[in-house]
Parts: sequence; structure tokens; C-alpha cells
Amino acid sequence: MQRLLLTVAAALFFAYEQVAFLRWWRTHGSLERGLAHIWETLTRDDMVFMMWNDMGLFTAVVLVWLWRDLRRTGRPFLWWPATLLWGCPPLFLYLARHHSPRPIREDGPYA
Repeated sequence: MQRLLLTVAAALFFAYEQVAFLRWWRTHGSLERGLAHIWETLTRDDMVFMMWNDMGLFTAVVLVWLWRDLRRTGRPFLWWPATLLWGCPPLFLYLARHHSPRPIREDGPYA
């Protein structure tokens, strides 16, 4: 069930990203104007800038974790650039396909 939910979440999030991008493109008309709007918003609104930094730091932490997990498990490295480029959808698929909950040890999970 967890795998199904993660796969559905990946598909829905990917669709959401595509719709958001198309709406953004339609609003600004070109990549240059869209990026200029992003830059203007980041430099004008301290809270947006703080949230952007927080998301960037969180993304870096996730990518470090993913890198280490790929090396530890010997899984294909292509998951890393896919997650870097497309964000959550490949990460959800990776978790759906490759992870099962860790068994809890009899002497406790933190022992």
C-alpha cells in the first residue's frame, strides 16, 4: 500500500509541476521575463527569500542522503540527477521502488 501511495503521489506531483510551469510560462511569456520576476520577488520580499533558502538547504540535505543511500545500496546513480532536475516525483518513485521499513530490533530501534 505504501508503494502505491508513493507512486500515486509522484504522478500527482509531476502533473502539478507541469501545470504550474505552463501557467507560469503563460503568465510571463518568456523564460527571461519569468526569471526576472522570480529575481525581483526574491530581492523584494524577505520571507520569500528565507523560504527559498530553506528549500535549498532541505534539497541539499535530501540529495546528500540520496547520494549516500545509492552508494550504500549499489542502486543506479541516475536517481540522483533525476531528483536534482525534477524534484519530488523521482524521489517518491525511488522510495516506492527501493525502500522497505527498517525492522525494529528487539532491544529497541535506537539501541
